[in-house]
Amino acid sequence: MKKMIKTFTAAATVVALSCTLLLAGCTVSLGADGRDGQDVSIYDIFDQTNAARREEGLEELTFLEFVSEYLSYDSEELAQMTSLQTAINRSLLSSVQVTATFPAMVSGSMPWQQTEGTVTSQGSGVIINVDKEAGDMYVVTNCHVVYNNSALGDSKYSTDVDVYLYGSEYSIYTNNGEDYYIDDTNAIPATIIGASLNYDIAVLKVDDSEAVKRSNVLAADWCEDEHVPVGETVYAIGNAAGDGISATNGIVCVDSEYISLDMYDTSSNYNDDFTYRTVRTSVPIYSGNSGGGLFNADGELVGIINSKTTAASYGEYSDNISHALPAANVRRVVKSMTERYEQTGSATYGVYSVDLGFDVETASSTAYWNNTANLVDIIETVEVSSIDSGSWAENNLQAGDIIKSIEIKASGSDGGTSESIEVTREYNVKEVLLSAREGDCITITVTRAGEENPVSYTMTVTSASMRQYI
Repeated sequence: MKKMIKTFTAAATVVALSCTLLLAGCTVSLGADGRDGQDVSIYDIFDQTNAARREEGLEELTFLEFVSEYLSYDSEELAQMTSLQTAINRSLLSSVQVTATFPAMVSGSMPWQQTEGTVTSQGSGVIINVDKEAGDMYVVTNCHVVYNNSALGDSKYSTDVDVYLYGSEYSIYTNNGEDYYIDDTNAIPATIIGASLNYDIAVLKVDDSEAVKRSNVLAADWCEDEHVPVGETVYAIGNAAGDGISATNGIVCVDSEYISLDMYDTSSNYNDDFTYRTVRTSVPIYSGNSGGGLFNADGELVGIINSKTTAASYGEYSDNISHALPAANVRRVVKSMTERYEQTGSATYGVYSVDLGFDVETASSTAYWNNTANLVDIIETVEVSSIDSGSWAENNLQAGDIIKSIEIKASGSDGGTSESIEVTREYNVKEVLLSAREGDCITITVTRAGEENPVSYTMTVTSASMRQYI
């Protein structure tokens, strides 16, 4: 099957071994289930080890801790195993190409001739959860990869989405140098289960794929830090220029900044622009990288690439100015989407967040030298700027209150603390509230008249407390 294609987007080394590990009273065996040794990687054993530790009530290990504690490697071997090259290669197995096809009016033999046809966008994605036995996986990508405001029909979201695993990418060829086609022999059908233009994030679901079952795909690990420091080594993996999955690297240039993107492809209408908080990097990216992962040197997912700055914006000095949606925000959006899908069985177009009826602003911002990390930290004083009449905040907060921390405790008998952050940046407030669920207890600690004062709210799903962002 072949599809006409139009490109338009904003932008491990495996160690073969078979062994048995003894873990505090439990045993993990690999290579004895019909899979021969060459199919078992050190990362399979790492995942099995942590699964066994969880069953024993033990804390999970980082990859370096696992290697040091359970495997016998000298320092040179360890350095090679944990090198940037190895991290990049492992991330290849967590990366996919994405195509999304839309019904649209296309040009005929003459430019003024328009006929009904299809156009296909090319992008990238990151595998965030996989069940190889079932052949299922979740993939995160950009919303603008699977959304086309010019598509025909009521829905602007694609109903024909495919993903391609690394090593099984599609090929592109031309017909008389004019029409572009793709060979989708290795296409894996995917369904949109959540999408939001406001966050430029979409989550795709793959079900019962034989290709996934026999693959060596890996779910990417989220970076749990709230921000990525300037100077951090990062690399991007994605479908650069639509030519297949590739890697580029650079550093973080700005740890947090806001950009505007025209999501409706109507550049003359500035009211259609959406604003996003991003991490600016020097990583070279190209059309087709949209939705791909930005990783740190440890192979952790620190962002989702969504745009680059073009020469039209910064003149000739725009080389390698790229932007990624930060993982701290993305992982909360993705969790909201996947949870709602698993509860309802249907896709959600938008993201739900608690609305307590107050806004914040940055009263002051100062850079400090962090002697422990040997890094510069920006610390913002975040204060309540306004309060909505009739809201929860009206009876619990005051304009000028300085927000120090936010804690969210999950409901239920086994509930624990799902979020607990010190508010040092204005964006912390909005982003952490994405984690609140019905029944959760939200505690906001503020400083008022020089004294700290904790105030709490038990989350209820009402029109007054929930807000859906498209």
